Amino acid sequence: MKTSRFGIILYIVLSCAAIPAPLMGFDLPGSVTMRGKIIDADTLKPIEGAVVWARWDKCWTGVGAGHLCDVYKTKEVLTDANGEWHITGPMGTSDPSIVRMIISFVFSWVETPWLGYYKPGYYPFLARLGGGDFSARAYVDKSKDLEGILLYRPGDTEEEVINYLEQWKKDRCEKLIPVKDPERKLRKLDFDFQYPPKVICVRDIKDSKLMRSYAVIALKRAVTPEEKKEARGLGMNGLYPDAYQPLLNKALEH
Repeated sequence: MKTSRFGIILYIVLSCAAIPAPLMGFDLPGSVTMRGKIIDADTLKPIEGAVVWARWDKCWTGVGAGHLCDVYKTKEVLTDANGEWHITGPMGTSDPSIVRMIISFVFSWVETPWLGYYKPGYYPFLARLGGGDFSARAYVDKSKDLEGILLYRPGDTEEEVINYLEQWKKDRCEKLIPVKDPERKLRKLDFDFQYPPKVICVRDIKDSKLMRSYAVIALKRAVTPEEKKEARGLGMNGLYPDAYQPLLNKALEH
């Protein structure tokens, strides 16, 4: 007896319904709210009107190794007078299960979002080796009795950035500065954004925890006409503006 294509698909769907969700790697119902503040890397003052966007990709297994992805959703906002922003959207997954990847021609998955930041007159975040920009995230892990600020500040020159990245490859950890009530300190900018003599090395931080952490992103200002031209060029080449990002397109016109 011949089996129709619809019957095969229906069989797969019903079979998958019996597989536990954690094994399948389903994008379970729910969302995540990402939030933070954008500041000037030199003055540490909030930046109003910066474009912040989140982009989600929908992926499926390709022929051979790896997988293929296409834009699923993009959300944009502008920072307020305090430099603050928030975006709510799907949690997504950065680690789909083997079962999920095998049957992804039926059930594609949504990747965890990646965030972008841009303001005319500033370099795009982490778009060059010249350094100067940095990030800081509130981090609390009650299971390990850890509380503090995860600071990523690779350096202010290309040489410092290269050295930092080389050391990171050896350590494979994030640098945590122990402080109490880290989100309040970041919101009020009650922090010097410098590494103390001793930091705690934290490994295996889950994306879901980082996405929920309040983040301060510091952008490096482009001062001279040449620097401003370079900054805008990096934005055009590295941020991929398209019809889904009207706020970014408008900012890049300046």
